[in-house]
Amino acid sequence: MRSTVKNSFIVLVLACFFSMPGLAFAQKTITLRIAHAMPETHGYHVWATAFKEALGQLAPGQFDVQIFPNAQLGSETEYLETMKFGSIDGALLGRHGQVDPRLEVLNLPMIYRDAKHVDAVLRNNSAVQKQLDSIMYDHGYKVLGWGELGFRAITSNDRPIHTAADLAGLDIRVPNVQPWLVAFKAWGANPTPLDFSEVYSALQQGVVDAQENPVEIILTSRFYEVQNTISLTDHAYIPSEFLLSKRSWEKLPAELQAVVQKAADIGRDKQVANTRKANADMIAQLKANGMNIVTDVDKESFRPGAEEAYRKYEGSIGKDLIKAVQEAH
Repeated sequence: MRSTVKNSFIVLVLACFFSMPGLAFAQKTITLRIAHAMPETHGYHVWATAFKEALGQLAPGQFDVQIFPNAQLGSETEYLETMKFGSIDGALLGRHGQVDPRLEVLNLPMIYRDAKHVDAVLRNNSAVQKQLDSIMYDHGYKVLGWGELGFRAITSNDRPIHTAADLAGLDIRVPNVQPWLVAFKAWGANPTPLDFSEVYSALQQGVVDAQENPVEIILTSRFYEVQNTISLTDHAYIPSEFLLSKRSWEKLPAELQAVVQKAADIGRDKQVANTRKANADMIAQLKANGMNIVTDVDKESFRPGAEEAYRKYEGSIGKDLIKAVQEAH
């Protein structure tokens, strides 16, 4: 009888010991596999790394964040599928329009007034941000944060763009974003969707005369070698997003969800700040590489053409959602 009592006591002590908080060997480390398609020099990797470091400080030993850059785990479109099946837990990408047509609202030309307006829509926990996040969640993705790629500029050869009218007759490569095709046609240009991998050679060979992209892409893709003018039109902006699969998110207890979100906020804020500073520095680098920088742009001249795109896509996006984004403050 005494032996039985003694054994029971030992079992109780061991159970209490192994359940004590703070014992790393008593905790199961949570692995988060995070993918992105960009090189390690890109803002996406800075973002993911900052998240990993913040999470390590906030919850030491509780998470093993594994980052897979350079499209090691497939394309951005594939990430959306593999997150649902559990092959990866999260991804940094810019494919919100693929998830739901309503999210094309974030890609509409001239929808944002300035960087402060972008923050009001996407980063201040506003009513419209909650609506956008909810749309993502309904499709199986938890938005950990909306990131920054920067407003877009137009490059050309000896053709500065001061107003939308200056685009008349210009053969310009644009990505296959349908509202943009509508807007560029309204501005008088001849928009040509080409895969990004073809842009440099298309400019070099004169297949198109111009292209548009964020400043970082213009610099890192060395478009200054085949274009001599950059006009800071700010005609469009596409945010990026850091997504965690709904299934991975819901496996976390509430207290760890809060920690993951806090780490994600830290990573997002670093990515946004770094990208904005880098874009300003990169404009100076483009000038040093011989590009003419056009800053005196009448941005409001682009609005009428942009509003044609709003009217055409308000059926699929929702008139109320377009208005909510426009009026966010």
